[in-house]
Amino acid sequence: MQRFSSLPFVLVLLVLVVGASLAPAAVAQPWEHGSDHGARFAAHLQRRLEPLGLSDTQQNTVQILLRTHAKEAIRLKAELDTMRVDLRQLLRTDPVDLQSAKSTLQAIAAKVVDLRMAHLTLLHDIRQVLTPEQQQKFRTMPEHHPGRDEEERR
Repeated sequence: MQRFSSLPFVLVLLVLVVGASLAPAAVAQPWEHGSDHGARFAAHLQRRLEPLGLSDTQQNTVQILLRTHAKEAIRLKAELDTMRVDLRQLLRTDPVDLQSAKSTLQAIAAKVVDLRMAHLTLLHDIRQVLTPEQQQKFRTMPEHHPGRDEEERR
């Protein structure tokens, strides 16, 4: 009976995680947040909220939510970057401690989930600020993704 080696699996994950962190934003992996992603997302949300006619109170609340989210996203991205530096150092050892590499990769994946959840939580919290009529209009509005729509037309 042949013994399964986890080395190929770890190497593939390594290429995905470390390679994505070294890639320019234009070719970053889908789960990666580019350095300007937060700003683009905030601008996208602002454009989608404009036609809803938010009151001053609603606009102020949304601005607070966006600032809070931006700070959280910055913190999570910094933690991810730090974890990736640690992973690169870990992978430079000979022999590579595969168990530690696996644990580190799992921690990185969990932090990516935290970042995605922060994004979803922001959307949820913004929807809570809207009236039922505004929520309905927001749900039925076509979503326009400037970067992605332009790429799909090519």
